[in-house]
Amino acid sequence: MNAVFVIALLFQSTDYPARQSSAGSQRQEAELRQVASLTNRPTSSVVEENSKAYTAARDEAFVGKFNKLINRLMDFADSYKDGKAIDVKKAQAVRKAWLELEKSEALFQETKKK
Repeated sequence: MNAVFVIALLFQSTDYPARQSSAGSQRQEAELRQVASLTNRPTSSVVEENSKAYTAARDEAFVGKFNKLINRLMDFADSYKDGKAIDVKKAQAVRKAWLELEKSEALFQETKKK
């Protein structure tokens, strides 16, 4: 009697609940595949966009500080040509603009040797 019961269990389907929801699982799998295909499109990631925005902001800041330095140098040069003397305030403005530019750019900073 036990053998008949075991044989009956062997012929019974083990995934009976899965057959009932096969339509639902197929629909869910189709939706997942659709989402996967949408995410596989070649789009720029958030990291790339942030990196580009950061680079653009740094470039803009550099250009602004460089232009400030050039303007201070031109003011200093004009005052020197007119008066044939050094204007200390304008020289200090040039030095301050140079230091601001130097602090903001790694190019101008010396590498520390250990």
